[in-house]
Formats: sequence, C-alpha cells, structure tokens
Amino acid sequence: MMLKGKSIKKIKQNIEKIKIIESKKIPKFSSVKPITNTIIHGDTLQTLKKIPSNKINLIITSPSYMLGKEYDREKSLEEYKEYHSDVIKECHRVLAKDGALYWNVAQKPWDGEILPLGAIFYEILKKRKFYLKNWIIWHFEGGLNAKNRLSGRYENILWVVKDKKNFIFNLDDIRIPAKWHMDKRCNPKGKNPTDFWTDVDYVWDINRVVNVSKEKTAHPTQFPEKMIKRIIKASSNKDDIVMDVFAGSGTVMKVAKDEGRKWIGIDKELKYCKIAQKRVMSSTNK
Repeated sequence: MMLKGKSIKKIKQNIEKIKIIESKKIPKFSSVKPITNTIIHGDTLQTLKKIPSNKINLIITSPSYMLGKEYDREKSLEEYKEYHSDVIKECHRVLAKDGALYWNVAQKPWDGEILPLGAIFYEILKKRKFYLKNWIIWHFEGGLNAKNRLSGRYENILWVVKDKKNFIFNLDDIRIPAKWHMDKRCNPKGKNPTDFWTDVDYVWDINRVVNVSKEKTAHPTQFPEKMIKRIIKASSNKDDIVMDVFAGSGTVMKVAKDEGRKWIGIDKELKYCKIAQKRVMSSTNK
C-alpha cells in the first residue's frame, strides 16, 4: 500500500520527536522540559543528579538482579546495595510531593541460598523516607525450572510513596469485573484488583514476556505492557511525567505514551536505548 504525503510526513515527525541524548552532554536543569519525551543514554545515578527536584510524577523500574547480565555492574552485594540506595535517594528527590515509585525485584540465588531482594530493598526504601502502600506479588507461569529448590514463579513490586497522606490512586481506572456480579454489595464499576496479580487475573492477563510473546524484544528481561498499563493508570494522570530509571526495552515509556503521559527513560546500554526508541515509536498514541 502506498503511503500518501501527509502520512509520510506524520511518521517523520513522530521519529524526530523520539531522541536519544547523551547524559554526559546534559547540564543540570531547572526544568525537565528539555529532557521530557527523550531517552537518556548514561549512568542512572549520575543522570538523576542532573534532574531538578519534585518534577517527576511516577517512577516505574526494575534494577538488575546481579544475575550476570551484561548490564549488571556490581561486584559484591554491599556494592549493589550501596549503588541502588543512592539511586533510590535521588528518585525520592526528583519525585513530586504526591509522586510514587514502583520498584520491581525478584529473588536472587546467592551462595547456595535465596536472597529476598524485596525485603532488602524495603529496608533501603524506608531509610530513604519512602512509605509502602502495597507489596504486590506478581505471579506468572513459565521460567527456568530449579533442580535443588522449588522453581520461582513470582516477583515483588514494592509500591511506595513520598507522602503517605498525599498520593495519586485512581482505583476506578483499574477496576476488574466482579466475580459475583449479581451480588448487590459489589461495586457496579468492578472490584479492586488486590495486591496479588496473576496471569489469569480476569481481564488482566499479566504473564511474563517470553520468546514467543508478540511484544518481545532483544532485551533479556522485559516488563509486560498490561502490567505497566495498570500501574500508570492507577498512579498518574494525563500529561503527568512517568520515568523509568533502568529503561531497558522501553516498555514503561511506550505505555506512558499510549496512555497520554509524558515520559523519560534512562539506560546505560546504547543498544537498549535504540530498542526503546523503536518501542516508543510504535506507540498507538501518535
């Protein structure tokens, strides 16, 4: 099918708006406008230090799990904790007063045992003056089968806020159909999806992104779009700024754009920045 002139022009305009910029070239800004709707290539901590305080409405991210991936940087558990504690401190600073952080972590095999990264990061988040609203369990099917322990089939999403009395929560935007819809006690808008998310969560089909998934990219660990959509709708409003500080394949930015939010992504690997760029360009919200 031949594209008409207006369609080609629209595509070119969309491509031009999705930029990858080098963190080293960014000075400290008094406004986030120059870096809004951009992908920043560079170290997360050093980039966050350049962003002004109280400007970001929502941060959704997942740090490395020290699993030997190419983007893992730490050589010891203490170094891992120290680096991410500094990142979390900066996340607290850049978040708006009613802002929220969703921190996704799994369990980490370490020296013959399992480290509960959720519990480890809860202590760090508390130290950095965040308040826990929910400890969400994301259950999924599939994954590697363990040989000397039970196979892991869930991850933790720690939803924390900067102010425990002032935060965004749009419950009506994420309600799911009630199982007992004939019960007059049920809210006609649907029910709260609770803090246990599964891949058979009624209309919320939230399984892992695997090799046969339509949204799969070359990134080894990738958020499901439906999960990110739920979080963005719950904890932000139209035109708010959503940020992923370990942006990876760009799911957070892509879904933020789909849902009419502004966005910022940070990643130290240029090849993943380029993958994210393509993902955002595929957004349904042109």
